[in-house]
Amino acid sequence: MTKEGEPMDHAFNDQLPIRYGLPSRSTTGEQVAELIRQGIMSGDIRHSSPLREEAIAAQFEVSRRTVRDALRILEGFGLVRHQRHKGTQVADFTTADIVDLYNTRLVLETAAAQRWCTATPTDADDLLCEQLNAAFERLRTASEQHDAVRVVEADLGFHAAVVGLLASPRADRFFGSMAQEMVFAIAILEAKQRETETRPVEALAEHDAIRRALTDRDRARALRLINDHASTNRDRLVSIIDDSQG
Repeated sequence: MTKEGEPMDHAFNDQLPIRYGLPSRSTTGEQVAELIRQGIMSGDIRHSSPLREEAIAAQFEVSRRTVRDALRILEGFGLVRHQRHKGTQVADFTTADIVDLYNTRLVLETAAAQRWCTATPTDADDLLCEQLNAAFERLRTASEQHDAVRVVEADLGFHAAVVGLLASPRADRFFGSMAQEMVFAIAILEAKQRETETRPVEALAEHDAIRRALTDRDRARALRLINDHASTNRDRLVSIIDDSQG
């Protein structure tokens, strides 16, 4: 690994000021992928930034093959995109991407709310309710700590718990895959305007209202709150895209 202050490719060095060694992961490629992911999530690596294999290999003292493995991992999550003859760069998200992500998420969450509020309660539902409450408490903690990245991740963790009320392992897996891309989209877009801290109280209150409606098994209220929350956040992210293109 390069030491603090050692020179490297300027374009990449400006975007990834990480000097703390690789975290403990199962393969070196996954380790490098995680460090790049952290840089993107924190906003240190900007959207559309080029990710040059040679520069990354020098940064972490690994082979270019390892770097390619790391970039393939990130590409699988939708965090980076590779274009022929242009190389790999941090993903940028369009209005269509955001609308599609939120529409898909809404289908899953409303289906979960429908099942939860109309089905006959079972013993297994107690665990699902506990998971929903625990996810909300993690979101509350992240919000109180004003940790932008953790707030985004805890936010999607809460919505994963909502989808969990559908009691479908396949839906959980599908949402988990989609949530990775959504976390990245939110983090990348918010890094442009740092809007994470503009409405933490309101956002937490919205999640709490959804939690309470689901706990009460109030179908109409839950569906209305889930739809309103999704629309608010979808429109906010679309607005960021529009502002950046204006």
